[in-house]
Amino acid sequence: MKGLENAIRNLNSLDRQMVPRASIWAVNRVAQKAVSVATRKVARETVAGDNQVRGLPLKLVRQRVRLFKAGTDGKRSARIRINRGNLPAIKLGAAQVRMSKRRGKLLYRGSVLKIGPYLFRDAFIQQLANGRWHVMRRVNGKNRYPIDVVKIPLSGPLTQAFESATQSLIEEEIPKQLGYALKQQLRLYLSR
Repeated sequence: MKGLENAIRNLNSLDRQMVPRASIWAVNRVAQKAVSVATRKVARETVAGDNQVRGLPLKLVRQRVRLFKAGTDGKRSARIRINRGNLPAIKLGAAQVRMSKRRGKLLYRGSVLKIGPYLFRDAFIQQLANGRWHVMRRVNGKNRYPIDVVKIPLSGPLTQAFESATQSLIEEEIPKQLGYALKQQLRLYLSR
């Protein structure tokens, strides 16, 4: 780290904007990598459906994350905004209702709603009062409204994945990316 501090001091004598630009570049690279690592982990490890299929489409998880990059206009930190709400099952793809035959424990009775590789037992599709279509299911124990939207819980996995990814990447990647960015800024400055 001593060499890095000397390099920063020398670069400050060359151009006042060089080090801030390099730090912004490094912060944005690390933030983008954190988003990528965390969304891939959540998409790979989430379990959905009554048949406990592991994995969600990466596109669905990535849509729930927005990165606000750091800029030279004064805000030197990147912000990651995450929609941690539950994912409605209708987003998983085109749904088909099938009458089940007597084979296997899961497909024993009633109808089965199939969305891609995911199965939802005793579920049906209905248009709600707000005009949206959703996958619904009867819920035991709810007196007034005994049906509910079928959702995949993402709050816990998203929170855990982003906290672990940001901590590990800040410790490992920031010094490395800052070094790359300082070299790049110096190369750009000397090539003028």
